[in-house]
Amino acid sequence: MYTIIADENIPLVQDAFGIFGKVNTVNGRNLSSADLTGVTTLLVRSVTKINASLLANSSVSFVGTATIGFDHVDLNYLKENNIGFANAPGSNATAAAEYVISALLVIAERQNFCLRDKTVGIIGCGNVGSRVLKKLQALEIQCLVHDPLLENTDYVDLDKVLTADIVTLHVPLKKGGDYPTYHLVNSEFLSKLKNNAILINTSRGVVIDESALSLTLLARPNLTVVLDVWKNEPNINKLLLQQVALATPHIAGYSLDGKIRGTEMLYTKICEHFQQEPSWHPQLPPPPVNRLSFSNTIDDDVAVHIAVMSSYDIRRDSTALSQANANFDKLRKNYPLRREFSQLTIQIPAERSILAKRLQGLGFNLE
Repeated sequence: MYTIIADENIPLVQDAFGIFGKVNTVNGRNLSSADLTGVTTLLVRSVTKINASLLANSSVSFVGTATIGFDHVDLNYLKENNIGFANAPGSNATAAAEYVISALLVIAERQNFCLRDKTVGIIGCGNVGSRVLKKLQALEIQCLVHDPLLENTDYVDLDKVLTADIVTLHVPLKKGGDYPTYHLVNSEFLSKLKNNAILINTSRGVVIDESALSLTLLARPNLTVVLDVWKNEPNINKLLLQQVALATPHIAGYSLDGKIRGTEMLYTKICEHFQQEPSWHPQLPPPPVNRLSFSNTIDDDVAVHIAVMSSYDIRRDSTALSQANANFDKLRKNYPLRREFSQLTIQIPAERSILAKRLQGLGFNLE
């Protein structure tokens, strides 16, 4: 039997990993080396730094992160010390892409424009960016994609993508190498954006130079910014919080589907590592809204807006973070039930083929 320490925000962690031994849950942000006495398996999310100072002299033989990214993990240290590792690539990518769609529809409504009249620039076309691209293409929105790590003749350079009306960031955090992303969004980057551009960041907080962004917003009030990630989480920049159009506490990928998917992926990897036969199959609760029916007279854009907001309305999370006494980590820990678009079934008349294509492209089920 094994002793497991897990971040308390990993869902169903007791159910999934109880077969391996004792499972203790902790606040991942406050985890210390003293908590790891006798521990063989460590399961975290992005708030825990995995490095020598945490793991030295511990008995940990396997580390798993229930997240797409792993910039919080010192992979070299794990390899040098023969410590197994697994992450959950793509687990919350669908939810993060749906977050972007919700944000864009809300901004379009507020500013009274049609998304199809805008061009969207996507920086980073991996797990999340590729899903954003697919959903925007389903809505017939022109996209410009920049990703120097992927070979695609349709991709454009950074200067070109910055000519878009909307720019959304989906890059990993890299401080070195040929294509660093630390402070990718700096004064020069911001100066190249259109005066009334929309900028969305769901990647990592330090991809943006927050001081440069704050100064830019003071000088250019027509720039619209949506932030889900921040430099000093959970102690975020309160001035910047007031300046941006929509602000959320690092929950873009926080659908229950995505989090459970991450738990499942770690469970499978740990079963392989400890040579156990998988036997756990999670049961998810039903979504708050699971069915909609549209008449033959409804406008396509109205139908899309209703469907998206019925599944996920970003304004709820933005309002919660903007409250005077909002606690960043508490909002994450007590995040309300959110299911992905695929859990909503929509009934529309057979002749509404264009609407059907758009809704299916976004990920909804039709009948």
